[in-house]
Amino acid sequence: MADSAELLEQMRQKLEFFEQANRAADARAAGYESMGTELRTVEASVQSPDRAVTVVAGLSGSIKEIRFTEDAAKLSPSQLSQSVMTTLQQAVAAAARQQAEIVQGHSGIAIVERVQKTQQEIFGQPADPPARPRPPADDDDDTGSIFRRDDRW
Repeated sequence: MADSAELLEQMRQKLEFFEQANRAADARAAGYESMGTELRTVEASVQSPDRAVTVVAGLSGSIKEIRFTEDAAKLSPSQLSQSVMTTLQQAVAAAARQQAEIVQGHSGIAIVERVQKTQQEIFGQPADPPARPRPPADDDDDTGSIFRRDDRW
C-alpha cells in the first residue's frame, strides 16, 4: 500500500494535470472567440469585367450588396443577368476563400487548398490566389492552432 506521501504526490500530479488542461481549454476558447471575430469581418467585393455590376459577399455566402453603374443600362436583360450571376459567384467564392484562410490560420486544418480545388472543379478554371494571406505565427513553438494535438483525458 502506498504511503501517505506517495498518495499526496499522486494527487498533486493529477491536480496539476487538470489545471494545465483547464488553462489549455481557456486558451482554445479564446482562440474560438478570436476566430469568430475574424470570421464576422469576411467581406469580398468583386466588380464585373464590364464594370456594370459590383457584388459584395460576406460570411457563408451572404450577399451584402449589389451595385449597378450606368453601364448596366447599356446591357440587355440577359447580359445583365449573366453579369450579375457571374459576379455574384466570384464574390461568394472569394469570401469562401477568406473564410477558409481564417479557419486554417486558427485551427491548423489544411482547408484552403480544398476550397480552391473545389472552386476550380466548379468553375472550370484555376481559383484566384487567397484574398487575405495569413501572417506567420509570432511564437515559433505554437502552431497557431486552437486545437490540441495531444488531447489525453
